[in-house]
Amino acid sequence: MIWVWASYIDPREVLSQIVLADRAKLLLAALFYLVAYFIRSLRFNFLIRSNNRISIFRTWQYSLAGNLVNYLVPIRLGEFAKAWFIKRNHGEPITRSLPTIFIDKSFDTLGILVVMLIIPFIAIKISQAIISLIVLLFAFFVLSLGLIIFSSVKHKGLEAVIQGAFFFCPRRYQTKIRSYISFFIQGLNLFEHRWSYLFYAVILTVLGIICDAMYFTFVFRSLGNLLPFAVILFGYTMINLTYALPQPPAQLGSNEWMMMIIFSAGFGLTRNSAGAIMALAHLLTALIIIVTGSLAIANSGYDIIKKVFKGEDDE
Repeated sequence: MIWVWASYIDPREVLSQIVLADRAKLLLAALFYLVAYFIRSLRFNFLIRSNNRISIFRTWQYSLAGNLVNYLVPIRLGEFAKAWFIKRNHGEPITRSLPTIFIDKSFDTLGILVVMLIIPFIAIKISQAIISLIVLLFAFFVLSLGLIIFSSVKHKGLEAVIQGAFFFCPRRYQTKIRSYISFFIQGLNLFEHRWSYLFYAVILTVLGIICDAMYFTFVFRSLGNLLPFAVILFGYTMINLTYALPQPPAQLGSNEWMMMIIFSAGFGLTRNSAGAIMALAHLLTALIIIVTGSLAIANSGYDIIKKVFKGEDDE
């Protein structure tokens, strides 16, 4: 994907733009990136505290560590890593924390509504590719929202439907599968009698989306591009939403092509300008994710990993 993308741009022109980037604006971009993740960790902390009292700093570390795992492993394994940290450091069973993590990540799909609300106010060429992407992401949003709502209103019925979907599994595994599904659905039942939680989670999600857009705006500004904030908000939210789909490690290639589809084909940026912005953003995010994620893992999980390798773990 990178090779094909590179054939559509002039690498020397892209590199010359990156070299001239305003470092002060890149520093502000990095700050907003970290603030966006801190806001998401606040949302995660707000949701997880209904079961376990974990400090905000700890949930921020787990979010950064999970972000690094997701960046390197293209199957969203970082969400399981967060559940693993919580189990090892706070004694919370994975079957209790994982549903909360699922709910927390489901709120990120709310960005599709932001995208749909912005469309009437921006001048964009809606291609077939963008329409297909919006429809697919909206389907993800409806599915995750439906699971959360039904788990709060008709959790027994939802439990029976999902358990029935595993009818083909061997009988000796049925009991364990049913038990796991039951625990998971009960964990999704977070908002029953606590609908104020939903309001606060939505507010924090919107703030996180705005900070994400501010991050990308300063990357644009560092290269002298003055595209309006609403346009950048639309484009970067779309790029972020695609992370729910299968991605290559570090989103290499997929981000570059999404940038071309949205900002070049949709908003008229030249291929070289769009390429320089995404290449620079990729370098910046890689630096932030690797440094902060490594520090978070070293502080939250290094001692646990060491115990496992020494054979001191009791499971």
